Amino acid sequence: MRPFHVRGTDRAIMTVKINQDGDLFFTASQDGGINCWLTETGERLGNYKASGAVKTLDLTDNSELLVSGSLEGSVDFFQINGGKSLGKLTADMRKAKWVEFSFGDENLIIVYQPMTSTINYETRILKVQEILDKIKLRQTQDVLEITDTLVTPDKFKTTQASWGYLNQSIVMASTEGELLLLSYPQKEEIRRVQVHDGEIKQFTFAKDFSILATAANDGCKIFDPTTLQQLRYFKYEVPMNAVAISPLFNLEQKPKPHLIVAGGIPARETARTKFQGFDIHICNVIYEEEVGKLLNPNQIGPINALAFFPDGKGFITGEEGRIFKSLQI
Repeated sequence: MRPFHVRGTDRAIMTVKINQDGDLFFTASQDGGINCWLTETGERLGNYKASGAVKTLDLTDNSELLVSGSLEGSVDFFQINGGKSLGKLTADMRKAKWVEFSFGDENLIIVYQPMTSTINYETRILKVQEILDKIKLRQTQDVLEITDTLVTPDKFKTTQASWGYLNQSIVMASTEGELLLLSYPQKEEIRRVQVHDGEIKQFTFAKDFSILATAANDGCKIFDPTTLQQLRYFKYEVPMNAVAISPLFNLEQKPKPHLIVAGGIPARETARTKFQGFDIHICNVIYEEEVGKLLNPNQIGPINALAFFPDGKGFITGEEGRIFKSLQI
């Protein structure tokens, strides 16, 4: 892998995803395009056209199935090899804010955000095998009809819902800065805590689920995933949009207890201030200190997404300025 940066879309890049083998990565943007790239060279291998501006995506462990969620409310399914569209789910007056496969790819979790205040937030869980069966049975119908399980805590405005260790729990984040821990499949509330002053933009687990890291307007915080007890706090003056923990975090020999966090002020406000905060911060979780910073003096918008490569030797950024970068550590 070599460092490179590419302008590959017409609109802001909202999310990046690297497959389990690390040889491919995917970017999705507000223009509805999802691109597949070769990690080694940065060559674009293909393009998938979603139904609307893509906010989130995920792929199965075997790199066969890709799912994306759009701000128009559709959830699209694609065959990765060949780019064939397999069908989609639709939701009236809701945005698909987050999609994520469970470990083992048995279930798919979808977070829907309402377009109006009269509609509730919804989090739904679908059986992946049922989706695949419906795809095989359908002939010309584009919209898939799938039964699902509703998991919507009372008055919880969900921004992200992710599977915990061995799919035994679900952690949810809210627009009001709360974290919620649910048991699964019981779907019982274990703990609910206020952790940030505003919306939690993203959270992620360490590879071994030893810690959980959040990104929000008031900085980055580290928690114990089983109790949601706060362990560390990295405070920043600008909003943080994305966080990623090194996959080498808990190696037995020469561990790398680092995370990267990035964001910046919204693009519409960049003309009002000289301090924009479009830097990538490298932090040591053990010592609770920033150990480095990657400056972006020519950047024109905030960083929306971060993802480490599986070997921990580099990462991908997705930016508001339609650029993604592959960087080596």
